Amino acid sequence: MSEYTTIFDARGGHYNLANHRFPAARAEEARAMLAHLALAERPGGPWLDLAAGGGYLAERARGEGVDRPAVACDASLPFLLESTRYRGRTVSQYERLPFADRSFAAAGCLAALHHADDPAAIASEMLRVILPGGRAAVGDVAPGSAPAAFLNDFVDRHTDTGHHGRFTPAERYRDAFAAAGGRRVRAEVVDLAWRFPSRFAALEFARELFGLRPATSDAEIASALDGLGLAETGLDAVLPWRMIFVSAER
Repeated sequence: MSEYTTIFDARGGHYNLANHRFPAARAEEARAMLAHLALAERPGGPWLDLAAGGGYLAERARGEGVDRPAVACDASLPFLLESTRYRGRTVSQYERLPFADRSFAAAGCLAALHHADDPAAIASEMLRVILPGGRAAVGDVAPGSAPAAFLNDFVDRHTDTGHHGRFTPAERYRDAFAAAGGRRVRAEVVDLAWRFPSRFAALEFARELFGLRPATSDAEIASALDGLGLAETGLDAVLPWRMIFVSAER
């Protein structure tokens, strides 16, 4: 069983509930991924949502006006069972996808591959299963960033599953896509934000999303989020979140 499967078999329900309760929190993150996929410009047919979980990215795509069916693939069955609006759902590890060559218009994987043993192999597989002219895209927490440290320290100490993310530099994905024949490779580091209606909502989101132990106090969560730069603007509460996004065309 992979690290990803172990974690999300245990707390995938919490993760999905957090995204359901606060659907706009990670909107900037989703938009950045969708900009790389550029689904409106891709060949016809469904797109692949890899590490789909409860369907967050596909839901955001629909909210952004993307009128194209999606197929979900996830390594955790309990996590995937909560998704209901896909054309199809498949449980699989990601290094060897159970799809024929050229099956999808595009393929995206958001905030998951820091749990993978061989992210370069997964990037190659994503290119394999898309049509010529399609685009594969990966988005994840930036290595060496404050969010990466938060996940591997605070979340690791305050969850039953722990967190041992292996955050891959954008350059490695860029090279992996290029080595697999990807064209027009685009790589960037993006400083975006998670947004909440209040400071308390940010605490509730973090508690649910990461499946923090009930004994973890609000004060402990607040201190950790303050360390990330949580700030109230008068209109909302903003949590800085640095990510990488890398994509390539087949």
